[in-house]
Amino acid sequence: MSPLYGAAFMWLIAAILWWSGWREEATRDSPNWATGLFLAVWPLAWLGQVPLAESAAVNGAWAWTLLFVALLGWRMPAARKWTSVSGGLLIGSIAFLAGRLALLSSGFATEASAWAIAAIIGLLAALLLRSASEQVLAITVCLVLKEAAGMLLRGQADAPPDLLPIESLQAWWIAVLGSRLWTACVKAAGELTRKWAIRSGGGRGGQRS
Repeated sequence: MSPLYGAAFMWLIAAILWWSGWREEATRDSPNWATGLFLAVWPLAWLGQVPLAESAAVNGAWAWTLLFVALLGWRMPAARKWTSVSGGLLIGSIAFLAGRLALLSSGFATEASAWAIAAIIGLLAALLLRSASEQVLAITVCLVLKEAAGMLLRGQADAPPDLLPIESLQAWWIAVLGSRLWTACVKAAGELTRKWAIRSGGGRGGQRS
């Protein structure tokens, strides 16, 4: 699947999940209207480019995403904010190393490896951080760091005109949805384990009485 369609498909999944019941889980640190506005405007912003210099620009959807993430970071307590940023730097280093290893082993970065690395980013964000806002901030820092490191490695002469390409935007959506999926699965498993423990304890208590 083309990264162009992949990013749009992931946005559609996120919008459906948002309106079908993930609002309560995803908006503990941000108002409902902010996340709803972000999802509503995202495909429109995707159609434009924000120029940063004479030969460089950033996709409008990336600019809109960065603005939304900056709002999330601004609303966070300082301790949680810097924990998320440091977590994003750590995940970004791991993701960059994994990308280089995939490139060296196969000779080119395949679409499958790009999806796998994005899924790993989401898993690490879910393991290191708890709330949706923390995970989103960490994932954004991770991907911006990964793209910046890639440009430095390639050299200024080979820097792309689009500083944050669509491929990284697709990876952002995969990682965000993946992190929320991992978090939801862990939460559901914890609740099932708790219910099982209560039932087992109640059954043993009834036998003893």
